[in-house]
Amino acid sequence: MKSVFTFFLLLTVSYGFILDSVTNKKVCYGELGCFSTDAPFNGLERPITVVPASPADIQTKFLLYTRDNPTSANEQVLSYSDPSSILSSYYSRDKPTKFIIHGFTHHGHRQWILNMKQALLQKTDMNVIVVDWGQGAGIPYAQATANTRVVGAQTGQLILTLINVTNTQAANVHVIGHSLGAHIAGYAGDRVPHLGRITGLDPADPYFQGGDPVIRLDATDADFVDVIHTDASSILELGMGAIQQMGHVDFYPNGGKDQPGCDAGLLGKVSHTVWNAVTQLDYYAGEATVACSHERSYELFTESISSTCPFRAYPCTSDTEFNQGHCLRCNGDECSNMGYDSINFAARGSLYLKTQPTAPFCNYHYQINVTGKNNMDGILTVVLQGQKGNSSPVKLMSDNEVHTQGHTISKFITIKEDIGDIQAVAMQYDKTSSTLTGWAYPEDWVLMGVALMDGSNQQLSSFCGYGKSITNHKAISMGLVGTC
Repeated sequence: MKSVFTFFLLLTVSYGFILDSVTNKKVCYGELGCFSTDAPFNGLERPITVVPASPADIQTKFLLYTRDNPTSANEQVLSYSDPSSILSSYYSRDKPTKFIIHGFTHHGHRQWILNMKQALLQKTDMNVIVVDWGQGAGIPYAQATANTRVVGAQTGQLILTLINVTNTQAANVHVIGHSLGAHIAGYAGDRVPHLGRITGLDPADPYFQGGDPVIRLDATDADFVDVIHTDASSILELGMGAIQQMGHVDFYPNGGKDQPGCDAGLLGKVSHTVWNAVTQLDYYAGEATVACSHERSYELFTESISSTCPFRAYPCTSDTEFNQGHCLRCNGDECSNMGYDSINFAARGSLYLKTQPTAPFCNYHYQINVTGKNNMDGILTVVLQGQKGNSSPVKLMSDNEVHTQGHTISKFITIKEDIGDIQAVAMQYDKTSSTLTGWAYPEDWVLMGVALMDGSNQQLSSFCGYGKSITNHKAISMGLVGTC
């Protein structure tokens, strides 16, 4: 996704009168079928509607990688109209098959695709097929959007050819699409009965959000559809992904927009992009700024392929509710791991989680409740102590935060370390009250109770805090109740 994504989208709309000469038409491309601009492909969400370009113009290539030919130097090109290209290749019907489909302005040899392909081949002996439609993915956006219909038809046709020629099972085929590629995956799924799985990585919003399910990815396109939303801000803020639920299970890391480590909002994105362009003359730096949240979706999925961290996600009514720590209960099978392993879980609906600003992105989620017996004015810091090690210190309050006696400090916290089952917590109280008000707050803060909810294993633990005093600037450790 280029840093000029929105500019070219608006440019497309501005050229409406020019493009109007090719609207309201129908084209037919042999075995791929016919494509028209009739409803539902001409709704309010699509200010300009054009017919798809021809397969000869789009020049889609299906690039096969396996453990026998894992690099671009020895990739093999498959053809849905030439079975011999399949039979003479390294393709194996007995192995799982993964398709990777890029989006607007990208191509099949972008680094993120190579990274994902490599992670998949390291994970399992499989067929990885990269759909390179770079010649049809360029500007204007309205034309690239239309071209997705042909690329989806071609992808579906190749899957059907694999089924007919090699007896591949549709259930063993998984199509992974980013942005416009997510909707291409949906079009492919429309043509393949009981396609095993589609993963939509931040499906594109413009021309799709709110549209008829026929024109976009939806849960009927495969037996299992999982979606990761990462850039669902308004398009006026350069948000590129859709917010609406499109799958059987939809994941909203960090609320599904403005990912940590990325510039948020229009002003932040544009100013950072201009700075990169002026100071670095770096095209990719500018792209990474504007599309940072949009591209985080494929980074998260790629990490999930081999990560031992589970990317655990939780059902919740909203991101606001989740940030308050009210949604770490799984209640049976309502939780799921986001990404590669999500198909192994029964959870459905909208799930939420937090991630780190830089790789590795995966987090572990906790809710901690601390009740004090007397007033306190200071900063409380906790270190979680697990069977595998300790967490980094986590502040439970901001500076000059006052708590009265009997008040419970309830905080939702995340850590990046895998420390295993929690065995103890260490706390430190640093008094911050001024000379004028310090007399009102004691040097020792007396505890009444400490409890911790571990989102990963669903364990609620209580610690030996009752009656213990935390002396200003000194830490104490408390074991689990039962070991006091």
